[in-house]
Amino acid sequence: MNKPLIERKTPRYQMQVRIFFTAGELEGEGVVQNLSKGGCCVQSDTGAPDGAELNAWIYFPDYEWPLKVEQAVVRWHKEDQFGLQFVELQPAQRERLRTVLAGKKFQVG
Repeated sequence: MNKPLIERKTPRYQMQVRIFFTAGELEGEGVVQNLSKGGCCVQSDTGAPDGAELNAWIYFPDYEWPLKVEQAVVRWHKEDQFGLQFVELQPAQRERLRTVLAGKKFQVG
């Protein structure tokens, strides 16, 4: 039986939604490739170094307002992708994230 190389704490769900992020002078936008309760994988032309602390806004098509992530940390980057860990979300935003993920039909990895 094949095991994944990295054990995940929470399931990741594939999607293609817009994200906007800032960190001091750094501003960028991209596409969320997959999302979980704990973070996401972002594809972007704007690079973000490991350890960078970002604010992020994720735009879901079924919602008028973006999901606001108060604080996220870049845990890895490779070429035009990087991984964000969500560090701080307001309770209402965390509940909204749970609602979005509950509506997803498939997961990856």
